[in-house]
Amino acid sequence: MKQDIRDLFREEEDLKTPPENHRSEFLDKLKKQSQSKKVGYTWLKITAVVIIALAVGLTILYRQPTENVAPIVAQVEAVEAEYLKEINAEWKNFVAIAEDEVLVERFKKKLDELDADYKNISIQFRANPNNLEIVELLIDNLQTRSQILKDIQEHIKILNQKNEQYEQSI
Repeated sequence: MKQDIRDLFREEEDLKTPPENHRSEFLDKLKKQSQSKKVGYTWLKITAVVIIALAVGLTILYRQPTENVAPIVAQVEAVEAEYLKEINAEWKNFVAIAEDEVLVERFKKKLDELDADYKNISIQFRANPNNLEIVELLIDNLQTRSQILKDIQEHIKILNQKNEQYEQSI
């Protein structure tokens, strides 16, 4: 069973010499093999480019908003932005004029409650934008907040005028 490998190669001396056309046959096989690989990879590259292009195209197509915003939603958002801008300006004016911290805290609490109500109504509006009652509730809430701030400022102005009159009479 044990054999020396060197002995096997000595016996098969005729296997060492390749046939005369061996080199040309080998080169022909190499050329055929490399050509078939190039063709296969070319189709693979073309397929990969097409798949990537389709993926990018579909991504761009679905990234664009398919849902149109209802005109009433756009109008309500515009009115909302205008009222909120006015409310913020009125609040800043009120805080600048007001000298009584208790009064400021009391009205801040009231406005925070109205703001919480407004957020709840806004959620209902987003769920059902075609309900006009909800739209009216949104606008009423904003108008109430704005009117409260205006009334407060008027009241402060009246109080300041009375204080000035008392000071002048003394």
